Amino acid sequence: MRGVADSIVRGCAVLSFFLACGVVRVVSATAEEEKAPSVESSPEGEPAPQKPKVKRTPLVGEDPRGPSDLTVCSQNLKLYGTYNTLKVRNPAYTQQEHDEKISALVERFDAVNCDVIALQEVMGEKEADAKAALDELATRLGKKDNRIFSSRVAPPAEGGMTLGFLVANDRATILNAVSYAKVELPKLTEKQRPRLFLRTPMELQVSVPSRNGHELKTISVVNFHFKSKRGAASDPTGLEWETYRMEMAEALRRIIDNRHKQAFASSDSLLIVMGDRNGNYDVASARILEGALVLQEFRTNGACRLSKRGVPICKVGTTLPQRLFSVFARNERVHSLPGTFSYEGEYSWLDDILMPAESLPFAWKNPYAEGEYDSGVVYAPKSASDHALVYVKLNW
Repeated sequence: MRGVADSIVRGCAVLSFFLACGVVRVVSATAEEEKAPSVESSPEGEPAPQKPKVKRTPLVGEDPRGPSDLTVCSQNLKLYGTYNTLKVRNPAYTQQEHDEKISALVERFDAVNCDVIALQEVMGEKEADAKAALDELATRLGKKDNRIFSSRVAPPAEGGMTLGFLVANDRATILNAVSYAKVELPKLTEKQRPRLFLRTPMELQVSVPSRNGHELKTISVVNFHFKSKRGAASDPTGLEWETYRMEMAEALRRIIDNRHKQAFASSDSLLIVMGDRNGNYDVASARILEGALVLQEFRTNGACRLSKRGVPICKVGTTLPQRLFSVFARNERVHSLPGTFSYEGEYSWLDDILMPAESLPFAWKNPYAEGEYDSGVVYAPKSASDHALVYVKLNW
């Protein structure tokens, strides 16, 4: 427990420094939103008034809570932007390819009726370009589902890649959007140069009413995209950038620990951490993001070392109480699936959805199926992306 406390104290100091130096950036159009998100923040994009939907009496074997209240999805878009943006990157790119790409993505989102969608690999040299790409996707999805979707994007990083969200206005009201811009990562070795997130993690806070209109939940969704294995030959450690991902995981977990203390203490507000880890579920960066391990244990004279594949090998007693849990861990439908990403015929679980223990019961298939989550993976159509879509349904 002392290790956990020390980690939290260190995280507090780091976040205080970030805030003091102005490196945690609020993505908004007004100065009023230049604050960390809070329940009291003014709602934005109010959904059209509608009559409360009373949940019908469930049939035998159905969830007594009725239909799920919110479906949260995550999708790596595989370099998606406006047609003009992608045409500059690839002169051979055609309008037909662009339309087919959007149609395939819309088909995936529609398949599980996504309400909030965390997106990775949104392309655009400027924030306005990236937002225009998501607005086009939102329009097409809205026509398919007869719904209105709002978009938010983080500031693009070098290379014109960023993260974003689509939110259905009829199910959620956006309270705030925050990007963790210019956050200096903790170092694995003291002599190395300071490093930043390559793709800025983004947090969205939404207010969601239950379908019967009786209970309002505040839900924070943290969208992340860690360093890929691309250019692995340049990594001096020979670990395909796993140590870089470990530093990103440590920084992100510290920020989450400090920004969302309430979500780790009670179920009054819910927290979801989702995105593209670019590492399998058993590697060191995954264990650090969960909170079962901390970066310090991999430093010189630490209790852990890495296998050639980046899997942690630690002394007995090193593991800490886990902070975040995957909603795929006890989903029998998922266990038979190969993964979310395939490279040269080998699948990995790169994409994940994590929640603190206090939020997990809202992702259960029903109140009596403890630990069995209403989550899943969508592969079709393949033309949408080289990553599968992952989702979780919440109910309260």
